[in-house]
Formats: sequence, C-alpha cells, structure tokens
Amino acid sequence: MVSTTAFAARYDALFAEPRIRALYGESGYFNVGYWVDGARDLAAACDRMVDEVASAVPRDAAVILDVGCGLGAGTRRLGDRFPRSLVAGVNVSLWQLTQARARGVRSTVAADATKLAIGTGTADAVLAIESAEHFDTREDFFREAYRVLRPGGVIALADMLFREGDAIADWMLLPRHRVRTIGEYEEAMRHAGFAGVSVRDITAQSWTPYCAEMLRVYEGHEDVLRRIEDSLAHYVLAFARRD
Repeated sequence: MVSTTAFAARYDALFAEPRIRALYGESGYFNVGYWVDGARDLAAACDRMVDEVASAVPRDAAVILDVGCGLGAGTRRLGDRFPRSLVAGVNVSLWQLTQARARGVRSTVAADATKLAIGTGTADAVLAIESAEHFDTREDFFREAYRVLRPGGVIALADMLFREGDAIADWMLLPRHRVRTIGEYEEAMRHAGFAGVSVRDITAQSWTPYCAEMLRVYEGHEDVLRRIEDSLAHYVLAFARRD
C-alpha cells in the first residue's frame, strides 16, 4: 500500500481525469449511486445512496462522522438532513476537505480512517460511503469506528467488495480486501464488537446501472468496462450498532 500522502495525491488526481469530469460534472460526488425510486441520473442516484445510508442514523444524533467524505456533496446532504447535528467530513486529503468546505460542509477533520482524531465514545453515527475499501485496513477502521461511537451509536456503510485479479489498480485497494463474501464481512463487523449486524447486496441497484452509465463516456472501451464490472463480487449496504 502506498503512503497516506501518496494515496491522497493520486486519488485527488482522479477528479481531473476528463472522463470522470464528464460523468460527475460539478456535482461534488464520486460515487456509484443507488438507482432506485426513479433516479434518472448519476447525481440523483448518489443523493439516493446518501439517504439510504443515513436512514440508520437516529434523528437526535448530535455528532455524525462522514469518513472518506470526498468532495463533500454527500456530507452537505447529510448536514441538510440533520440540521441540528454536528456533521463532520473526515478525509486524509486536505484538498478534498477544502473542496468540501467550498460546498458548504461546515466541519472537517483531517485524519486517517483508522486513527480518527475523535474522542472515545463521542459520535452517534459513523458513515462511510464507498470509502472503506480503501482503508488500511477495513478491519482497523471497524475497530476505530467502534471506539469513537457512544453506546447505542451506529455505523452505516456503502461498500464495494472486489474479487481477486480484478481491473482495479493495486494502489487503490489492498489485495487482502479483494476477496470478501458477505458472511466474512458480517463476521469482521462482529469481531470489531458490533451488534445487530445487517449486510445486504444491492449490486443490481448500484454497480450494474453505474457501469451502464459509464458507457456514456467510455464508448469504444467496452472490453475495459466489462473487466471493471466483473471485478466486483458484491456491492453492499452494511449497518450495525455499538451496544
């Protein structure tokens, strides 16, 4: 795995890639989305994904962490949904945090997901939308999320489980993250201490339509897109709580 600084720099550069810009425009998202409830475009599907992950957050949550917040569109939506909460975007990239603040995110934290600069038992919810697959490691993040959550607090994730030998660059994903069954994922959350673990596959409502959307900007590269689409084993929504 590359260093945190090098990872952030390489990930930041993705946002300037012409096809990525063509896909997302100025939406502030870099997500697959949840293509349900009539979502007609990628930005609407990304909004729907944020709403689905946020459905697990208690309405009276005081502190919500959006870990791996990207450019901030999702964090801003969380802030709108929970106007009385402190909603903080967490990221290793200072540039992405700057972008998030420019989009209206009021609170940001520069931290590694496995070493959150948050006191023990202070958060009501820890969310990670398509970011945990990058963390070094996902299991360490689960333990750290458990630490910062108060008793009764929740963790909610949209996560991508990739196969061995896929089309995704090694610097983006730890090799040991690439083979995961839903059962193994559930066990990793329980091993970190979580209770009430619920993990469900939504590949057909997320990854599959997203790959179809990518055809719009990757015309002529259907073979590459097919390898990318086949590289995913499961796209999951995962929820649990700290008792």
